[in-house]
Formats: sequence, C-alpha cells, structure tokens
Amino acid sequence: MSCIAVVPARRAEHTLAATLDALLEGNRDFIQRVIVVTSVGDPTVALARRWPEVEVVTAPSPISAGAARNLGRRAADSAELLLFVDADCVLERGGAAALAAELERRSAAAVAARVRRRGGGVVAWLRHALEFKEAEGRLAAPAAWLPPSTTMLCRAAAFDRAGGFPDLWPGEDLVFAHRLRSLGERIVLSDAVETHHVHPDGFGEMLAHQRRLGRTAAVARSLTGMQGVAFVHRPWLVPLLAPARVARAVLWFARSSAFELFVLLALLPLYAIGIAAWTVGFADGARALARSDRPLNGDC
Repeated sequence: MSCIAVVPARRAEHTLAATLDALLEGNRDFIQRVIVVTSVGDPTVALARRWPEVEVVTAPSPISAGAARNLGRRAADSAELLLFVDADCVLERGGAAALAAELERRSAAAVAARVRRRGGGVVAWLRHALEFKEAEGRLAAPAAWLPPSTTMLCRAAAFDRAGGFPDLWPGEDLVFAHRLRSLGERIVLSDAVETHHVHPDGFGEMLAHQRRLGRTAAVARSLTGMQGVAFVHRPWLVPLLAPARVARAVLWFARSSAFELFVLLALLPLYAIGIAAWTVGFADGARALARSDRPLNGDC
C-alpha cells in the first residue's frame, strides 16, 4: 500500500532535521513521499528544502496543525496510507512499516505510535507527564482516552470519511480520533512502535501551552460531545478538574513506575501549577463558548 508522510511544521527549525532524517533514512523502504506543510515566510521552508526529496507545501499565512494536516492530505491525493508526524517527533527505524503491519493485524482505521520523551530536563519531564503519560503505553489507558496524532498512521479512506482534522491547535487530534470512533472505526495505540518527542524548554512556555491546551480541550468537547462536555456547559464546576487530574496522575504513576512516582511527588507543586494553567484555559474556553453562537478555533 502506498504511504505518504505529512509533517505539519511551524517554527520547527530546531527539530525538523531529526524528524526528516528518521523518515527519509530510517523508513525510506516504506514511505514513498514526504510532504512538509508550513507557511510562506516560516524559517521551516528554507530548512525543509535542503532535502531534495522532500516536497514543501506552503499556506499564505500561518495555519493550525489541523489545517496543515488537511492541506497535506490534499497534496497526497494518491496515498492509501497517511503517516502524520509532528515536526518535533522522531519515528524509530522501521516504524512506518511496523505501524502498517499493526494497522492490518488489528483491523484499525488508524494506529498511533507510543510517545517517548527525547532528552530535556525538568520542564520536558513535566510536559511529557502532563500530556503524554497515557501514550507511553505502559498501562492500558482509560476506555474513553484517545491516542494523540504526534505520529499516527491512518487509512486515507477513513481520514476522508471522518472529514479530516478540525482547524484547531492543540487538541485537533481529540476531535479527529473521536470522529473516527463515532463512525465505528478503530483507532488504537501501537503495541510496540515508538516515536520520540522533543519538548521545548521554558517553564513559562509550558504554562502558556497548557493554557492553550485547556482552552482547546473545552472546544473539542463542545464540537464532539465527548466525555467531559458537562464541564463546558457548567463552567462553575471546572475548578474541580484540577485536583481530580492531580490525583489521577499520582494514581497513574503509582501503578506504572515507582521511580516516576517519586519524581512526580518531588515535582508535585510544579505539576500542580501546570494543571492549574490547563484548568484556567478550560474555563476560558467554556466561558467563550457560552458567549459565542459558533465553535471557536484554537490558537494556531
């Protein structure tokens, strides 16, 4: 089956080289084309064009990750399989073919690679714990959990039936995965294939991203009616989400890793601040939705 990789990239000049090397060298035998989607004037354009075999698709202005993936899909019109890889992720050698084999074996519409943290210090650990602990695959995730699209192989036909990604970032993968499940399709986390995610440094940037993520989490629930939508309709209940998420994280690490539980407890005040930023963002999104008669786009 023909496979085309789509890499949405915005200001990815510090991470894109490793992403492309992993696709072009470590997975060359399975991927027919690699498409980088960015915007005119973004530094990523010049970097991506250093690889002659990479196709660069540019939007006239910066676009969300969801819109970038949809634009890449249109450029990959002949593909049977679409491999979406974020520009800060490094797929393991042979991972694309292994994901395709797993897609067939599990009769799935899409399969996401397990997400491992690549390098970094305290902030990188916190960001990974806040966003991707379930995606490491050490424990079975809750039934309602939806795999992230940091590195995801999807059947093109299923992508089209779901209508692609929403024009949203972050949180666009929540909506896309929910759409697939609502159609009766299977979307799963890989049994073994890993992608290595690079988290940017900076505690302030982490808090800003958590607030964006909380805001678009509210938008995603409003768009789909997925679990947690009751909090969108009752913003006064949103503060309850913060202690609930902290308690859930403690229980998760208690079951998965004694060492990481120790790290979490040592960093618990910082982790709680990150959760608080997400909760403030969720409340912002819920209030904005209550004032609006149409869905809100995320910060792209």
